[in-house]
Amino acid sequence: MTKKFRVAIIGTGMIGSTAHAPAYKAAAKDVEIVATADILPDRAKQVAAGFDVPAWYGDWEKMLAEVQPDIVSVCTPNCYHKPITIAALKAGAHVLCEKPIAPGYKDAKEMFDTAEAVGRELFITQTARFNGASFAAKSYAEKGLLGDMYYAETATIRRRGIPKWGVFHIKEHNAGGPVYDIGVHALDMLIWVMGNPKITAVSGQTVLKFGNKDEHLTTSLSDSGAYEGLLIEPRPYDYREFDVEDFASGYMRLENGGSLVLRTSWAANVQQDAGSTFILGTEGGLMFNPLRYIANQGDYMADTIPQVPTGPGGGFSGHRLYVEHVIRVLRGQEEKIVKREQVLNVIRGLDALYASAELGHEVKVAAD
Repeated sequence: MTKKFRVAIIGTGMIGSTAHAPAYKAAAKDVEIVATADILPDRAKQVAAGFDVPAWYGDWEKMLAEVQPDIVSVCTPNCYHKPITIAALKAGAHVLCEKPIAPGYKDAKEMFDTAEAVGRELFITQTARFNGASFAAKSYAEKGLLGDMYYAETATIRRRGIPKWGVFHIKEHNAGGPVYDIGVHALDMLIWVMGNPKITAVSGQTVLKFGNKDEHLTTSLSDSGAYEGLLIEPRPYDYREFDVEDFASGYMRLENGGSLVLRTSWAANVQQDAGSTFILGTEGGLMFNPLRYIANQGDYMADTIPQVPTGPGGGFSGHRLYVEHVIRVLRGQEEKIVKREQVLNVIRGLDALYASAELGHEVKVAAD
């Protein structure tokens, strides 16, 4: 019988309890959750009880030493990814770290360097890749159906979708706002489909217009199901703590001569939540949501809607597919999909976006 991987989850807030824990439970024939840890011990205990986990801790370092898990999920706020990930890797565990890997290229590189030095795998949960449409888009690009991909845009804009729980809105803990929350997913997926051309320069803008106002409005539809299955009481939200951006945009130049535009926002005066992503190529184009391939056939323009697998369904289905992928990688059955050079390319681009917004002009992305 194949040995199960022993898993520990550090950080039992929303993403840990509603995405990672259910994903591991769905893969119960291959993994078992053996411990949870959180700086709020009662929360770790409550989530452990909800998923029949035998051990829970208020001290993640003690947990690593006593439990010695095979896999650790790091589900803490962004600013704590690096120290926990490095400690878990050095303790002998493979790590699934939530996106973004870290708020900065230097820290991200150190995390990957540590994984390589100790012979462990570091997986970054860029789960926007893990759905039928994204895999189909990647296949179209790899088969040459788009030709030379010279321009792309991606936008994830919510009408009112500020996460009103946790510390997403506090710079001390998360370093950024929607750029690191939802923009990183959109950029990662787009760059991956395009073949990971290096980002060479960025002209960016970040603004705060709504988050620090006392608006008694419901969250957007895209955010309304985020708390389903949440086993813990969310942290009370206070708009006066809001000190990150709530809108950002960036024009990014690519090493192959192409370019792309990223727009992302938690709150904007749009008619409804807006999401649009497209890629322009010399042989064809792709539109997303739903996925459409656009090209000429003979003397006529034609749009093709591919029939793609829908996946497991439900909230955070990408995490379930990602956990299944991680297990296959660790068993030597397939190659990693989210690779070091891709993750570092994206985080360098986001570093440059923030730097450009602060400086007020385009900045070049430093080479390794």
